[in-house]
Amino acid sequence: MITRESNSKNLTFNVIDVETANVNRRTICEIGIVHIEDGQVRDEWRTLIDPEERFDPWNVEIHGIDEEVVKGSSTLPEMWDDLSSRLRGSVLVSHSSFDRTAFEQATDYYELEQLQVTWLDSVRIARRTWPDRYGRRGYGLKSIAADLGIVFKHHRALDDAKAAAQIVLKACEITNLDIDEWLASVKKPISKYSN
Repeated sequence: MITRESNSKNLTFNVIDVETANVNRRTICEIGIVHIEDGQVRDEWRTLIDPEERFDPWNVEIHGIDEEVVKGSSTLPEMWDDLSSRLRGSVLVSHSSFDRTAFEQATDYYELEQLQVTWLDSVRIARRTWPDRYGRRGYGLKSIAADLGIVFKHHRALDDAKAAAQIVLKACEITNLDIDEWLASVKKPISKYSN
């Protein structure tokens, strides 16, 4: 992934992606997490979730997950403590606000404590790293990954999380910004290599 002469750069973060059963974002049916430590993939984690709701055929066509696939899987409340302890206190990257919103809605629905993380949107990172590059094609994960030569199976949570991680690491390499610097940079107006 990334090699740096200086160990003072913070390149430690988690990346998460979810798939949902239907139009309600709270219907999380798959979670994928990649743990990046010092710019290297250190752990990958994937789980199916029983969303306790119907699966829309449109969603099933996108990700291939349906009632039969999640049969016997834990519900979100049943595995919440494990998920929370895995992520607590970390910088948690997602590609767009979809995943953050899905967790916010799911935790509200189940009356669970919100994830204790600092969210960072990889779309905001990509827009600041390549401000003129994706204007017409958009900042979708598939578009950016294809342009950067990242091969992955789109709409599977772990694969999407790994692709988003690679985008963030590439942006860190190009801009020489680390995760702490990106947390500050994404709050500022967009300009090439904002910092």
